[in-house]
Amino acid sequence: MTKSKNESESIFDAVVLTSEFAKLVGKTPQWIRQLTRDDVLTQCGRGKYHFGQNLLAYIEHAAGGKAGDDKITHADVKAEHEMLKKEKTELELQRMRGQLHDSNDVRAVMGDMILSTKSKLLSFPIRISPQLEGESAKAIEKKLHEEITSILNVLVDYSPKQFEQEGNE
Repeated sequence: MTKSKNESESIFDAVVLTSEFAKLVGKTPQWIRQLTRDDVLTQCGRGKYHFGQNLLAYIEHAAGGKAGDDKITHADVKAEHEMLKKEKTELELQRMRGQLHDSNDVRAVMGDMILSTKSKLLSFPIRISPQLEGESAKAIEKKLHEEITSILNVLVDYSPKQFEQEGNE
């Protein structure tokens, strides 16, 4: 049973009510009214729509809009959301592997390391001077180098465990 060209055109040009159009596209009347406010759909009268014209507009909208539009489409938003989820997962994985640390933990651990180095450097002259009395210049230089290197090694001794301990406190 085939329809004539006139019948097909009449379906395309048919005028439907908001509730009818909503049922035809599988949405609620409220959704249809929102799309009308967003200028996706156009009414031909109060609560009335040209079926064919608005069906094409709805399909275009559901597919993500026109290709040349500068509007952000649902597909764009969804792609960006997926990208952000991927980045978040990667960051969480790095944190679990000890490759990424919270900035507050880094600040606390580094602060502790710097304060420890500062106190050792300030107490260094008092502690070492009695040991160097009467020594040759070469022996003094060697002893000072050893002590300073020992103090500065506190800054070099990085361990991810320090940051984990800080984060758990």
